Amino acid sequence: MEHEQDAGYILFATEALLKRLQALTQEMDGVRQAQDIECIHRMRVASRRLRSAITLFEECLPRKKLPDWQKQVRRITRALGAARDTDVQIDLLDKVLRHLQEPSAEDVDEDVRRYPPGIERLRLRLRQRREKLQTDVIGALDAWEASQVTEELGQTLRQQLVQARLSQVEAASPRVYQQAYLVTSLRLEEMLAYDACVYHPEQVEELHAMRIAAKRLRYTLEVFAPLYDDGLKQPLQTVRQVQDVLGDIHDCDVWVQVLPQFMEEERARTLKYFGHTRSFGRLTAGLMYLQQERQQHRAERYQEFVEFWQQTQKQDVWGDLRQTLRSRLAEAVSLPQIQPPVEETSP
Repeated sequence: MEHEQDAGYILFATEALLKRLQALTQEMDGVRQAQDIECIHRMRVASRRLRSAITLFEECLPRKKLPDWQKQVRRITRALGAARDTDVQIDLLDKVLRHLQEPSAEDVDEDVRRYPPGIERLRLRLRQRREKLQTDVIGALDAWEASQVTEELGQTLRQQLVQARLSQVEAASPRVYQQAYLVTSLRLEEMLAYDACVYHPEQVEELHAMRIAAKRLRYTLEVFAPLYDDGLKQPLQTVRQVQDVLGDIHDCDVWVQVLPQFMEEERARTLKYFGHTRSFGRLTAGLMYLQQERQQHRAERYQEFVEFWQQTQKQDVWGDLRQTLRSRLAEAVSLPQIQPPVEETSP
């Protein structure tokens, strides 16, 4: 273990890991009951945060156990992700159907008012899918409990916590600031590498990849935020906004792709059941409305994102973040403040 003599580094890593492990396990009962969709959302986020922290501090964990722990966390994240995405889709359809029933909804075409069954049929299929996914969720939870990750990882972390505290060291050691500087800088550059695609709405995959990079940066900032008082508050708020808006855009892209597929599948199902597709026509108006609404929403959110991204550039949010990281690192290792090189002028 490279940092086994750096008790301060181990203390910081252990506290961060233990906090995220506890956040994950405390949602398990609620996820099993599947009565509140926010439980699965919180546990999914907690699993991602735990995965991120394990990646950051894997050298502080036993090598023999690490692969199995990572495998179980990945399995939980995947199972929760599919279920959560379906919950979000069902929730959107509930909102759309409520909107269609509002007398004040002037933007709703009369054909759509007469034919909401298309959206209701889609919601039914999604609910059926969600019930099946709950089996996968329960299976992942059962596998997690059978693997005893909570007990093994928790015991390892508590033992390290005791040993580190007995050393009477501060968690904010120079090594922690070095790790914060290096990893956060890397995650920032990974996100900024997609800067050019911001101005190309058709680059769906790139915008989605940018969202993933923003998510990784966010989780890294959250881990190291306690080191900087409120110094990371602004970049954290900004990257959270980037992730949220790009996530909304991605959800719209998924809808635009999924809806034509659903209509074809439902048409084939109707033909197989009735021997003809005449009854399928009553489903199309609502589904076409939903597709157009998602396309419009995507365009609006994309424009918001471009404007927001330009504002972050004007405010130099990322330059300020780099400076904060450099300054604290310099203070931690007792070095002079890092200054930009002075250009020589001709006499």
